[in-house]
Amino acid sequence: MDPEEALEAEALAETARGWVARLASGEMDSAELDRFKQWRAAHPDHNRAFEHQRALWRALGRASAPAPGGPQRPRRLPWSRREQARVPRRAWPRIAVAGVAALAAVLAFPELMLSLQADHRSGIAVESLTLPDGSAAVLDADSAIAVRFSDNERRVSVLKGDVWFDVRHGDARPFRVEALGGVTQDVGTAFEVRRERDSVFVSVTQGEVAVRSGTPASPLVLQAAQRARYERGGPALRLGDAATGDIAVWRNGELLLDRVAVSDAIAAIGRYRRGPVLVMGSVEKTARISAAFRADKPEEAIDAIAQMSGFDVYRLAGIAVLRPAR
Repeated sequence: MDPEEALEAEALAETARGWVARLASGEMDSAELDRFKQWRAAHPDHNRAFEHQRALWRALGRASAPAPGGPQRPRRLPWSRREQARVPRRAWPRIAVAGVAALAAVLAFPELMLSLQADHRSGIAVESLTLPDGSAAVLDADSAIAVRFSDNERRVSVLKGDVWFDVRHGDARPFRVEALGGVTQDVGTAFEVRRERDSVFVSVTQGEVAVRSGTPASPLVLQAAQRARYERGGPALRLGDAATGDIAVWRNGELLLDRVAVSDAIAAIGRYRRGPVLVMGSVEKTARISAAFRADKPEEAIDAIAQMSGFDVYRLAGIAVLRPAR
């Protein structure tokens, strides 16, 4: 590499490091995030530089993490009454602002980590993309994946949400989808992997997959219309069959709810709108929801669920609030 090329490579690496730092800072707004996406997609060298710097960032994070069970200095809790008395009263507003900022950073940290880990993230709409081998991946709203293809395998990690895969044949490398420690391997098929809080659901629309999770040596084999569920470290358990036409119907803009709790129904609809949906009061005694909605009409779905559950809906500045009807 001649000196001019070396300078260009270092400049590109510096730019990539800057983007990694901005993502980790939590200060990027939507406009800056769009500029980052445009820069990353502008040239393959940009993406390679970002991937390299992100890998270094991850490695640094692992190296600096405390060893499990290792000795740690006991953390002293500040702000005893005597210490509070030493703080000038005029400083308390600044301290309160700093506390709010710190809380916001803590709440935003999972999203920042997701941004650094993910290669593809969807917003409030379904997104389709073509993987490097020509396979198709369709991401439901508010979903994220990381793509790691090598000479030995094609691996995709579902980091969040719901993804449907249509695997291209003719590639000798196995196609594997990882989520919560379990792995679903394609055996020539199309299938859905849905990651929820503590569980992963696998449903097959065509062909066959092998689901491996936990300690059993033999995987659970699923064919078209068959489904399974597993938790982190637990075995894959077969669920009841479903019509293939009812699997991943969100690809067609439909939201199908089958006897789900009100809180889960609201969470499912919330993925398709920008503002949050809040539920005030208890929903434990409300009936479960079974209905079909249009994903592109989340407000109508919220109103319908509120009516079925005995709630009123209030909207303000993009926030929808459900309260028990008076």
